[in-house]
Amino acid sequence: MEKGPRGLSSKLQNIASELRLLDLDLKSQPAPDTGLLQELRRVLDNVRLTAWTVCELINAHDAGKNPQTVLSFLTTERLRRFTQMARELTAEMEAGGFGWQAEGLRALSEAVILLQTQTSRLARDHRPGF
Repeated sequence: MEKGPRGLSSKLQNIASELRLLDLDLKSQPAPDTGLLQELRRVLDNVRLTAWTVCELINAHDAGKNPQTVLSFLTTERLRRFTQMARELTAEMEAGGFGWQAEGLRALSEAVILLQTQTSRLARDHRPGF
């Protein structure tokens, strides 16, 4: 496959076409393997965020804006969305509507502990006005 902007553009066009077909298949075919479907969701979510970030950086560059401003906005948006998801998950847990899967809860607990450690360090080290 060709490298560079043309190769990437061609790849994006092909993948978009394949995803449209996949969308139709998901709507009309028998349910696929759940594990594969979850992996697809993770990959698509990562690609979606990366595509959004790259698009915003290109727009900032074209408009002569500081790319750091865009990155700060994207970080703020991810924090907002994560906070919203955490609150929704907490409400589901409290309402008893959460599917209790031990492995998923362990992974979530470990990720939250890492996040808490990092955010506590950043909050402690942050000095307003510097």
